[in-house]
Amino acid sequence: MHNVAPSRALARRSRQLLALALVIGALGAFIVALGILMIMIPLVAEGSGSFTIYNLLRDGLVIFGVLLFLVALGLAIRAATWRTDNDLAQAVGKYLGQTLDARYTFIRNVSRRDLGYIDAILVGPPGALAFRLIPDKGIFANEGANWMRQNRKGEWLPWRISPTREIVVDIQKLRSYLSRVNLSDVPVYGVIVFMKEQPAVQLMAKEPVVPLTHLNTLIPNTQENYFARDRIDARKVTDTIRSLYTRE
Repeated sequence: MHNVAPSRALARRSRQLLALALVIGALGAFIVALGILMIMIPLVAEGSGSFTIYNLLRDGLVIFGVLLFLVALGLAIRAATWRTDNDLAQAVGKYLGQTLDARYTFIRNVSRRDLGYIDAILVGPPGALAFRLIPDKGIFANEGANWMRQNRKGEWLPWRISPTREIVVDIQKLRSYLSRVNLSDVPVYGVIVFMKEQPAVQLMAKEPVVPLTHLNTLIPNTQENYFARDRIDARKVTDTIRSLYTRE
């Protein structure tokens, strides 16, 4: 199995975002400086009929410049924290690599403007399999798209997230994306993988929308779903990998 991540493309996007932040920050600083200069050196006499408009203009310039600077700061933080890989996906790739052959490619940390972010996607003869990776510990119950988590008192409470809804969104986005690149006949599946094993994680499920599993039972638990049979030929597999990994 090929285990890859578009780290260069993601690093390039991070640099592009940082460059955009610098441009916006510089523009914001210039506008603030212009507004302060207009305050320090009034171009309209105080008390004149147009002074009110002038005062609003220079105050507005300062406020707008500060807002631009804050936007630039947010973009810079996003660029600095942009992940070029996913540690959880690396562990999944290592596990799958022990079993799957070279017909499969595991793409970690998929993040594209025209697709969005997906933890990982496995592409092979059965089609495409989107992953939602969960690092949390605890006792969980899933029914349909609803999730409950047991607290320390043994009480069942709604979980703060629904991995089912999240992976369903990822599946829909992936199907839409593949349709746009003329790969609508590639079947798309999803799986929720809890990275911690028993007893750190205990799972109960009733009529799950997508399979949920511990990492060490990933392949057996998707054997009747994604791995049930081969569905696409080698050329279609290659085209799908290329569209997700090399196309930007």
